Amino acid sequence: MTPAHPATEAWAEWWRRLDALGTAIKKLSASGTANVKAAGTREQARDVVQCYFRQVRQHLIDLGIDFGQIQLLDAEMQGIIEIAAKVTRTATYKKSIKTLEQSRARLEIAIEIASTAASAPASRQLGPTEASISRMLNLLIPTTGLSYQQVIQDLDDSKRVSYRGTASELREVLRELLDHLAPDAEVMKTGIKLEQGQTKPTMKQKTIFILKVRGVNETQRKTASDAIEAVEGAVGSLARSVYNRGSLSTHIGTTHQEVLVFKGYAEAVLAELLEIHKC
Repeated sequence: MTPAHPATEAWAEWWRRLDALGTAIKKLSASGTANVKAAGTREQARDVVQCYFRQVRQHLIDLGIDFGQIQLLDAEMQGIIEIAAKVTRTATYKKSIKTLEQSRARLEIAIEIASTAASAPASRQLGPTEASISRMLNLLIPTTGLSYQQVIQDLDDSKRVSYRGTASELREVLRELLDHLAPDAEVMKTGIKLEQGQTKPTMKQKTIFILKVRGVNETQRKTASDAIEAVEGAVGSLARSVYNRGSLSTHIGTTHQEVLVFKGYAEAVLAELLEIHKC
């Protein structure tokens, strides 16, 4: 198992302390205590602030986390150290902790993406299209960006013994982007006819919907929809292929090449959807 990046460990420790402070404040509030007077609780608050500035903040800067997000944390930590210096209402603590909790998930995803990249073993440099797709996905849907990075790492891993999961993950990258750009309800408003056996628009229909809205010509739309069909078909064939090949080594090598090919199809669609070639 790959050791955790120091940034994720520091972040987890800081949140452990912040959660403990939040629990203490909630208990005071539940008991009807309007102000935080106890020296122990106020010292606990100062400890949270010290942990952030001494153990967490520099990691965030080193990882390239959005500085606006760091400034938000800075402001809340400065606010907590100020209120801990005197008797302050429990509601003031609760408000500050709630603000931090609201930004927690977004920051944890950003830290995970950045620390994973920083901890990854040296590998080939991403191509221009891969780098652009990765950057745009990280901005739009960070968890999908992580999946795309995992696909690239899997395909570069010569020791990997199966690529069927990699194929499925790449299809999920496409599906999640399409769901983000073309929610089912929006597509259904156009009055499209669902394909036989389907209860919602297919990936192909969503692709066409997005490109139509953008004014993309029919030829380009057909190219993209054909690529989507190739991806869908490839995933299904990979799931069956293990039963059709006698040699495991042949299966692994051939599957790797097949996923590389359909990665090309998927990236062509991703680039079109993300308008990468128009930037």
